[in-house]
Amino acid sequence: MKGYTKFIVVFALVLGLYIVAEVNRPRQIDWSITLENKDKNPYGAYILYEQLPVLFPNATIRSFRRPVYNQLNHYKGRNTAYLLIAPALDFSREDITSLLTFVAAGKYVFMASGSFSKRLMDTLHFKTKRRFDAVGEDSTTIQFSNPALNGGNRYGFRRMTIDGYLDPLDTVKAVVLGINQRNDVNFIRVKHGAGLFFVHALPVCFSNYFMLTKQNADYTSMALSYLPPQVSTIYWDEFYKVGMEGSQSPLRFVLGNHWLAWAFRLGLLTIVLFVLFEMKRTQRVIPAIAPMANSTLEFVKTVGNVYFNKRDNKNIAQKMVVYFMDWIRGNLFIPTNPAEPAFVTELAAKTSIPAAELDH
Repeated sequence: MKGYTKFIVVFALVLGLYIVAEVNRPRQIDWSITLENKDKNPYGAYILYEQLPVLFPNATIRSFRRPVYNQLNHYKGRNTAYLLIAPALDFSREDITSLLTFVAAGKYVFMASGSFSKRLMDTLHFKTKRRFDAVGEDSTTIQFSNPALNGGNRYGFRRMTIDGYLDPLDTVKAVVLGINQRNDVNFIRVKHGAGLFFVHALPVCFSNYFMLTKQNADYTSMALSYLPPQVSTIYWDEFYKVGMEGSQSPLRFVLGNHWLAWAFRLGLLTIVLFVLFEMKRTQRVIPAIAPMANSTLEFVKTVGNVYFNKRDNKNIAQKMVVYFMDWIRGNLFIPTNPAEPAFVTELAAKTSIPAAELDH
């Protein structure tokens, strides 16, 4: 661990400096078009959502993160308006059927988007188009078709942001409510049964940035003023912008189960503890050293093979005699002189072997 102390200290300092720099770094502006009711970025819809109680003081505002079908299935309320303001509205077959049933019963749907599902456009008989003019004016202007709302005012915004428009195919049911500077239709009303669809091709007109630009907030409020004043309930959609309500994490199944969630936490804790303990210095593996082999027997065999190959038997016999006499001197402590009779007598006394046998 001591060898890594300097590295850990330097790493901790660098990490600390990085965190401080990130915390104090100026926040970058997110220019993506979200139109979410809690998004305070330029293209969020925080201002509009907060102003809905002012625009509709007698209505209850409710925000939902469910598909249209789930929200309107078997709905039997009255004087209700559904606001669907999103960059894209991709409805399913069931969603469109629920919307049509909802409006046919005398309710109201206000939709603002740059992209609608084809099935809905075929049902309400309109198409969406976009006009790109890269070398035109710096801004695009829009206005209402109704002179009472217009007042001679044109509302402008950044170029290539509110250039979308609608192509109503059924001029009998569709009533034009708004146009741009080229007389392209961008806001229509379509009657269906006892209710009304309001279709707007410029969702950016309901964003924070648009409403804070000059007098554009008047345009947003007047566009929503087409909804009847007797509306008592307003549904605000968030599903087609942020998705279904609830956690969207890939681990939502694991974290949604009490026991699996605890198992997941314990697993993470075990991994962290393992890493911390493995960071300590560990002794290197000591290699096993094999003991010295006893090569005496191999040496004797080698020497024996040498004498055997030389056929020098007398030399071996002499060495055997010398070795035998050495053994007597070392173990029996007797001077070895076979020529003296006292040697045999003393050896017989020491070994209890008859003197005649020893003499032989």
